[in-house]
Amino acid sequence: MKRTFLIFLVLAVPAVFAGHVSETLALSNGWNAVYLESTPDAPDPATFFADLPQVERVGCYESSVYGATEQIASDGTTIAQKPVSFYVWVRGEEDRSTLQRIMGGRCYLIYSAASATKTFYGVPACPRVSWQASESGFATIAGVSIPAGETVTAGAYFREGPLPSESLKNPYEAGGTNAVAPEYTKLMAFRGTPTLQGGHAYAFEGNAVADWPGVLKVSTAMLSGTLAFGSGTSLQSFSVANAGTTNRTIRVAYGPSELSSEEKPPLQVFIPRVGTNECGWTSFGTHDFDLAAGESRTLALAVDKSGFTADRTFAGLVTVSDLSGTKMRVRVPVTAKLDADSPYSAAYPKGLWYGNIELSQVDRLSDGAPVTAGGKMKMKALLLVDNVGAAHLLQRVAVGTAKEVAEDGSRAVKLWPETTDVPAECSARRISAVFPDVAHRSLDATSGAFGNLLQFDWTVAADARDNPFRHAWHPDHGAGFAVTNRLTLAWHAESGDSTWEYSPDEVTYGICTWTLGGLSGTGEVTMRGTFALKRILAVSQIEE
Repeated sequence: MKRTFLIFLVLAVPAVFAGHVSETLALSNGWNAVYLESTPDAPDPATFFADLPQVERVGCYESSVYGATEQIASDGTTIAQKPVSFYVWVRGEEDRSTLQRIMGGRCYLIYSAASATKTFYGVPACPRVSWQASESGFATIAGVSIPAGETVTAGAYFREGPLPSESLKNPYEAGGTNAVAPEYTKLMAFRGTPTLQGGHAYAFEGNAVADWPGVLKVSTAMLSGTLAFGSGTSLQSFSVANAGTTNRTIRVAYGPSELSSEEKPPLQVFIPRVGTNECGWTSFGTHDFDLAAGESRTLALAVDKSGFTADRTFAGLVTVSDLSGTKMRVRVPVTAKLDADSPYSAAYPKGLWYGNIELSQVDRLSDGAPVTAGGKMKMKALLLVDNVGAAHLLQRVAVGTAKEVAEDGSRAVKLWPETTDVPAECSARRISAVFPDVAHRSLDATSGAFGNLLQFDWTVAADARDNPFRHAWHPDHGAGFAVTNRLTLAWHAESGDSTWEYSPDEVTYGICTWTLGGLSGTGEVTMRGTFALKRILAVSQIEE
């Protein structure tokens, strides 16, 4: 019997697809200042505006968006960054245009020769605003991100940012029909501050240099703006910060993509359990929490890929909302995928499992009723769930190249291919367990399936070197008597409820029963206890 045993290197891969949102771009005749929440799948301006021939010119407000707004001089002091600039796209002059991509989270000035509407699906991006100071004129164009159909006052949305109080009441709106440059009109409400609309952008006079996205600042790993669970990734995290100056109530909710063809992956979040002082993994739904000014919260997420279909991408959306007045929201795309099974990348629960067995009960020889033993017997167990889902009980495994294993002299069930680069932490490593005996280094399950009920049967021969009733150095004990073994792993608790549930740390547990038969004068003896197994390698084949 030959099985190939390989090791899988866990590498994060960038998301190709992600949760989409539907966005409508409504343009009137002349200049329009808009804020796009999402990046279209075809971000080239010529492609994006191909069905809007009315659009003649597009400018993108840019100042190293959401990057450093100060630089370090040679003497160690800081100096202000260069003035705000615009990237421009002009229809028919693509070769001279500097705007190459339509990106979400940014503001655009769009000149349209007539009213037009475009609805598209895009991948949401975090808001990015670099505020600039100026003594006169406009230095910053900022967008408003709130739920569709809602409005908010300029004071409520922007008052905790780097603006003077008078600027809050006097945002400027871009307009006019001069195709060369927009005109700016000061918004003057009859009472209070003007009302702003989501998806629109407004110009402000600023008095400070700062990177301020709004009261919510959402950060993802490596500033990617997405929560991507690649083929070898099951854990991710993101943080939410209160970038305002007052305490806020934040809502984090997980939902489906707005693109119907994308199926929401099952996510879990590590948060305090309701009614307890403990934290644990729970299904990711809607969760509210309070953040003081400047405080942040990091959420750990895990995806259950046990029900995934290979080579299919799953996608969803995480929405972070401010419930304390600004109505600001930030949507983060989620993507998860599973590549087709290979010896290097095995879908959960396939792989090498290693863990503990702890037996604490034994049958009375008289009536068979289990009683608590005088102590606990602790042992190690090693299982492989192969590429077709069959379970194998292993006695020893060696990880390394064929040459390394040969030099190590291990009589193991496992070899690494000669041509494969082995990670340093896996080189020439041996893993041993109690079951089965030395003569049976690998056993196929007699019945059952991993995660439900597994049974393994084997017999220790009378003359086996590890037969406990044989003593090679005693003339009367050159051979003992054959001992039958039945090891049963049941994934259910005392109540009968199943314990088979995906956990981000890939640990599973249940009840173990070990029955010894053929004992002279005693019949069978059954020991009982618990087991806990952890997947230590996502591999699906071995070689004997």
